[in-house]
Formats: sequence, C-alpha cells, structure tokens
Amino acid sequence: MKYSKVWLTPDEVKALFAIPELPESYETWLYMLYFPGLRVTEATYVRLMDLDEKAECINIYKGKGRNGELQRVPCEPHVLRRIKRYCEHHNLKPKDYVMFSNKGERVHRSHVYRVVNQLCKQAKIDKRIGTHTFRRSRAEHLLDNGLELTYVSKFLRHKNLSTTMAYLDISVSDIQRELEKIEMPVIV
Repeated sequence: MKYSKVWLTPDEVKALFAIPELPESYETWLYMLYFPGLRVTEATYVRLMDLDEKAECINIYKGKGRNGELQRVPCEPHVLRRIKRYCEHHNLKPKDYVMFSNKGERVHRSHVYRVVNQLCKQAKIDKRIGTHTFRRSRAEHLLDNGLELTYVSKFLRHKNLSTTMAYLDISVSDIQRELEKIEMPVIV
C-alpha cells in the first residue's frame, strides 16, 4: 500500500476538529491518529488499559516491527483525558478497544480510512488523504515548531533517522534556517 504524500496544515487539522456535530467516536479517532502520531493499526489495537495518564503516554504492543514488544508513545495530558472521557461515556472496560465498531469489536483500518476522508469533505478540505497522513502531518508540525529531527524520529519510533528524513518534507529553507542557528568561524 502506498501512503498518501499529502500533509494537512495546522489550520486543516483544526478544521477537522471543528466540524459541527462531529461524532465523539470520530473525534476520538482523530485524537488517536494525530496527537500521538500512531499508525492506524497501532491505534486500532489500543485498549482502555493502554492509556497511561500518570506517565503521559499510550502503551503500544502491536507496533510495526516490534514483535509484541512494549512501546511507550508520549501523549499530551489533555488528549489522554479527552480519550478517557470518551471511554467513560461508553462504559469501556480495561480490555475494550478504544476504536471499536458498532459490534463492539476492534474497528478495521479500511473503515477508519473511509471515515477520515469523509471528515475531510465535511471540513471542506480538498485533499484525498490516508490514515498515515495524520502521522506525517503531526511530525511535520513538530518539526516546523522547532522540535529537532532526532526527537521527531524518536517520537515516530523509527529505527533509523534516514527513515524520518525520507518521510518528512525538509526543504532547502528549513536547512538554511537551521544553519543560521549555528555560529561558524568566518574564513576569509
């Protein structure tokens, strides 16, 4: 499967969350995909018990290439509170999936894909996106706001920095901006 190379701007992300009468379940899906930068499969496997407010993270057991090894993904406290509130509204038990279908089972990734594209239309965003677009957009926004590339790579849980480099759109102006921060001796 090819990932969408389209990014969402910060204003477009805000527009998604501002959709009038946005269903609470879809709002929660947006929170799960954007803020912690989860891959869609990781997000669909998150259970209520995986939300760790005290450590400000989400525990991931089904992460890419990790064979069930625990990964702790940082997540802002307000996001965790919002997701937990949703779980309380639906009386979820610790082993219940946060992203569940009408039958109470784990939602399928293809359904999430259809939903996020439907939400883009509602928010008047003229882009066909993938679920991975949220992860890419979050990484790009963190980088644009000054988080160093090595931290963005760690946040994304990439094994190699080169993966992050290929993944993000680092422009010549981005590189120039970083070079301006470094004082180099002038050689004449």
